[in-house]
Order: sequence, then structure tokens, then C-alpha cells
Amino acid sequence: MMKRNINILLMGLLAGSMAVSCKKDNGPSIDDYPLNYEIQNVPVTTDIPVGAYVYDPASALVGDEIKWGRISDPYNVAAGKLGPYIKPELGRYELKPTLAGAANLKKIVEWAKMAKIDFLITPAVKENSAIYPNNLNGTDSLMVNMFAEHNFTLPSVEMGDMKYAISVDIQNFSSGLTNNLLLENAPDVSFNVNGQIITISRENRLYNYLKRISLYFKDNTYYHFQERPVLVLIGADKLYSSDTKKVYDNIRKAIKDETGKDVYIIARQQQWTPSARFEYFFTRGKVDAVTMDNMCNVGSGITGWDRTYLLNRLINENYKLNKDYLSKNFGIDFIPSASPSYTANINNANYDYNYPAIRKKESDFRERCNVAKMNLGNNRMVLIESFNNWVWDSQIEPTVADYGEGYGTKYLDIVRDEFKVK
Repeated sequence: MMKRNINILLMGLLAGSMAVSCKKDNGPSIDDYPLNYEIQNVPVTTDIPVGAYVYDPASALVGDEIKWGRISDPYNVAAGKLGPYIKPELGRYELKPTLAGAANLKKIVEWAKMAKIDFLITPAVKENSAIYPNNLNGTDSLMVNMFAEHNFTLPSVEMGDMKYAISVDIQNFSSGLTNNLLLENAPDVSFNVNGQIITISRENRLYNYLKRISLYFKDNTYYHFQERPVLVLIGADKLYSSDTKKVYDNIRKAIKDETGKDVYIIARQQQWTPSARFEYFFTRGKVDAVTMDNMCNVGSGITGWDRTYLLNRLINENYKLNKDYLSKNFGIDFIPSASPSYTANINNANYDYNYPAIRKKESDFRERCNVAKMNLGNNRMVLIESFNNWVWDSQIEPTVADYGEGYGTKYLDIVRDEFKVK
């Protein structure tokens, strides 16, 4: 009897041991994986200010039948056709300062109002190497005039209550600057003005460049955030300087002296980068806010393909990291961006499977809008990348609804639904 009881006890211990052993052999649970979470819907109780980048499709597509064809070709991986398979509602168009360009911008403004977008961001403005006030690229200044309705040779685009803000091509201005050739040490430039030679430093050229742009701040249609005119800097990570705090202080002073206004400076940071990388550029310079370029541009190769998995959660983690770093270390705000898609293969000479395409999907874009809402800064704002960047298929601009994978005005509706009180 005792022997039988001992056997039963041993069997029980063995079973318990096996149960424990099996539990250990199961390894970590997927529930413990840090990215195993759902993007929650964030309700909007008050309207969130929304801006959207506007581009000139002519910059890369007009005159190139192959690229326009890639947009409307049926999607066929086997045939190497990786475009979005859509047709722009406006067709093949450009935004040049012409009668046709003004008509196209007028339509864009109408659509932006449908989405309840607060302001449109102009194509990036470049410097003209000349003496102030002739130091803006001529074509770029005419483009801004369309938004500002200053070009009296063209019909009004009827901005109405739609506003605009200027984006500045700092990367173009910074051409030639490196860590071995800083802004303060760059060669002076001399100009012959009515027979008089005027010499100006590269640094003062920068201040005059932004002072010239600030003349637009007086427009009724110029966008002010908390009563401050907004300026978006593209490529601010290329402005090599020995003292960026001094440089940005001088930029603010030049604008204040010219306009009497305190500018609100937003630096656009390259996608998938840490803000800590740019300490000696715009973070020590104490811009007011940092935003991100298109996060649907996941890059190429293994890294790019890896980012396509759990993409929206990875964007969320990137935003949380940058927002926290900027706030704690520099007191700089964070402005999340949101994009519906990105396709490198439209603009490439040949289709390249090395560049993953993030194709449009309503549920994915809604998630990215909620990621943006989860990472709003202290001063709430969201930027949409983009309104009409057909070059990279990142647009929310309407398509012909009954052609291919056309979505009509769906993405305008999503922006309105996600960021404005219903």
C-alpha cells in the first residue's frame, strides 16, 4: 500500500515538473513584445490646426510621358508596374504662375477647404544671389504671389479664408557649406549695383534672404499661429554654423526689425532620423518646432523592407522619441506629420524592387492620423505630406473615382474626419 502511494506521489511530482518544464519551454509570449499594441482611435474634442505641403508637379512630371504613365498604369508586379494606378482629377497639370496654373491652384484651394485644412505650405522658395530686395528666385517669388494674390496679371485664386505659409529652401542656400566651411567663414560675394561694388557676407545673405521672405507676412492670407507668422525651413540640417543659436537669434531679429512680428520657425527634419543628430544645427538654434518629412518613405534595402512591417507603430515610436528629446533638452515643440503613401518607383528611371512602396489604404492612413494625434506637441498642429506630390504618390488630392484604384475625395474626407470636430 505504501509502495502504491509513493508511486502515485512520484507520478504527481513528475507531472508537475513536466508542466513547469513545458511552460518554460514555451519561451516569451507575443504579449510581451513591445510593438504588439493597437493604434487607438483618438477622438477630437477641439479642432487641430492642419497644414498641407503644396508642390508643383511640373518639377518632375510634366514633359515626362513615362512618369505620368506610371501613375495611371495598372498595377502589375510581374510586369514591373508598381505605380498607384490612378488618374489625377486635374489631369496632367502644373502650378506655374500662368493662367492655367492659377486655375489649378484655385481648385486646390477649394479642395483644401473641403478637408478643412487651415493653411497650405508653398513650394520651397530659393534665394537669388543679388542685393536685397531682389534676392528671391524670380519663379519662386511669382509662385508665392499666386498664393498671396499679388500677381495682378493673373486672375485671383480666391483664397478667401484659406491661408498660406512659405517654405524656405535652406538646403539650396547652404550649397557648399560643410563642417570644414561654416556659414561664418564662407567667402563674401560682391555685386555691382549701379557702378558701385557692394560686398556682403554669406551670413548676412541669409538674414537678407529671410528678411525678404518676411515681407509676405503682412498679407491677410498669410498664416499666423498664435499670432506669429509661420515659416517652414526645408533642409535646415545643411546650415553648418559655428553658433546656430546666434544665427537663429539674428534671423528672428532681422524679421522683427522688418515686420514688427515674432516669427514661428518650423524646421522639417529628414524622415527616420533622431533629432539628437541635429544638435549643432536647428536644435541649439532653438527653432520653435520640429516636424518630420514623409515617414512613408521607408528607405531602401533590408532597412526599408523591415520598416514596412508594423510601420505605423514604428512611426509612433519614432515620434515619441523625438518629441521627448526635443522637449526635455531644448524646450522645442514637436509637430507630427501624416502621409497616406509613398512610391519611389514613379520618379525612378527604372522600377526598382529595392524601394518598398507604401500604397494607399484608408485604414492605414487613419491609423497614421491617430499616431499624429497621439504625438501632438504642447502647441497642437499637424502637417500633411502632401496635398499634391504626385512625384511620390503622397498626395491627398482627389483622383478620378471610377478609374483604377481611384479614391475620389476620400483622403480629403479622412483629414477632415480625423482632425476636426464633427
